[in-house]
Amino acid sequence: APLAVSIVLTPLAGVAVRRPTPKGATDRGVPRALAVRCRTAAASSPADAPPLGATRVWHCPPPEKTRKAQQACSTISKLPPHVLGDGGLDPATQSPQNQQAYLGSLAERFLPVNLSYAAGDVRVLNVDPPVFAIPRFVPADECDAIVAIAKGGKKLVRNVKRIDLGAKLPAPVADGAPALVQRLAELSENCKNFVRCDGAWLEGHVASAWGTEAGLKHRPPSGAFAFEMPSLCVTARGKTSDVLPDAYDADAANAIGSQRRAICRVFLSDPPAADDDRDDGSNDDATNDASNEGTPDIDRDAYSLKFDILDLALAPAKGTAIVAFPAFADGAVDERAACRVRANATTPTVWMDFPIAVGLDEGGIRKPVSMSDVVVEKVGTEANVGDAARSRNRQEWRADVKGAEGETEEATTEGAAVAEAARKKLDELEKQGL
Repeated sequence: APLAVSIVLTPLAGVAVRRPTPKGATDRGVPRALAVRCRTAAASSPADAPPLGATRVWHCPPPEKTRKAQQACSTISKLPPHVLGDGGLDPATQSPQNQQAYLGSLAERFLPVNLSYAAGDVRVLNVDPPVFAIPRFVPADECDAIVAIAKGGKKLVRNVKRIDLGAKLPAPVADGAPALVQRLAELSENCKNFVRCDGAWLEGHVASAWGTEAGLKHRPPSGAFAFEMPSLCVTARGKTSDVLPDAYDADAANAIGSQRRAICRVFLSDPPAADDDRDDGSNDDATNDASNEGTPDIDRDAYSLKFDILDLALAPAKGTAIVAFPAFADGAVDERAACRVRANATTPTVWMDFPIAVGLDEGGIRKPVSMSDVVVEKVGTEANVGDAARSRNRQEWRADVKGAEGETEEATTEGAAVAEAARKKLDELEKQGL
């Protein structure tokens, strides 16, 4: 039976995976790890069970090859495997206090979201960095219609082609359906209902901000949010893509004046078959000991989307939207959200991206401070700095405590008091190692 899960703001061994903090992450106010604590609570009714066609999610083992330095990242908070096995965490199972704490963290570091969107069907797939799944974001028949126009295209990254939608926007999605531009605008508005941006949306129709082929038509005002031109992308059968360019690097973002803060990725094709759907004899009781134990093995490479640094693999159901945040609130890229797409040997993987960008301040994304930016200057000279100077200071203090010859009794008494104070000061200096 499904288990209820509570998100708490205390570290929990075995759930929060700590990694070195990335370059420039110290000034982003990374909070303590959001861990996940599980309490056993059997589902009260069949309605509590995961819906059919839910996104399959699992953890992949870390790569055998040691991660590069630039892949190191700050604290990662994962969900337990059995929660992922149920399709992710249902935020409705959490207390109002836990929900508010999580939403506050999202608003501070990324963007606010509406966890009650889609009649409570939203699922959390990773706590920090946040990854969400929204099932049935696009109807299955409409997915098939969009896939039918996914032909040709230009290379985006290795093994990914982006289809030029400019000429296809006025045409209907299918017979009797609205124009593609109208439908994409409606889906963009649906994204707005989930991602609650912390600034003003660009005025005018959603499509009026789209560039000719991709991106935005004009540089948006500082703090203004807008949807870039949606991208229809394809990975061919049996191919695995390079890391997708979900966020701009600092130089590119400063050049165009905007940065992608969130991305809604809708999968339009069928996911790879589940391990227990295969008819290759691998699930026979006689050959699968794990099945006899009630925990069948899964094909950990049968994913459509994988977050490399999170070791998180997904096989989203057709029409499911996966929402991630490729950049922090200050515009710096969050390396932890890097992901790639894979297609199985029989069918390509087709998806559509809805990037949400924000206009940058006049100074753009500021370069994080590193030790190479720190200038160390030596103040003073050898005459007043170092061991020699401290030794001379001690000698001067000792000289001060000696009384001068020929002083009157009053002067001698006053000098003795000064000498006593000097001795005390000398003792303090010696205790301090000075």
